[in-house]
Amino acid sequence: MINWKEPPVTLTIDLPDAEVTALAAKARARGVSAEEYVRQVLEHDIAPDWLRRSWESAAQAGLNRLSMDEIDAEIAAARKARRERPLNSDS
Repeated sequence: MINWKEPPVTLTIDLPDAEVTALAAKARARGVSAEEYVRQVLEHDIAPDWLRRSWESAAQAGLNRLSMDEIDAEIAAARKARRERPLNSDS
């Protein structure tokens, strides 16, 4: 995971033209720049095991295909349901 409190580091990577072309094609397929695609790949690679397991279970459940708007809507719905839930009273 990226630690946003630390200043970012700039990396320069020299790749053969064929690999640059392949990387650019993968980035386009995901709708991101080559730089963003590489950043995502690196973040995924250095992610802790618990986060990788979470991503895998989300993928198995089909949840990895949600857009950010859909994720925000799910969060809002869960928060609304929690607010509207009556408190448990034992008295």
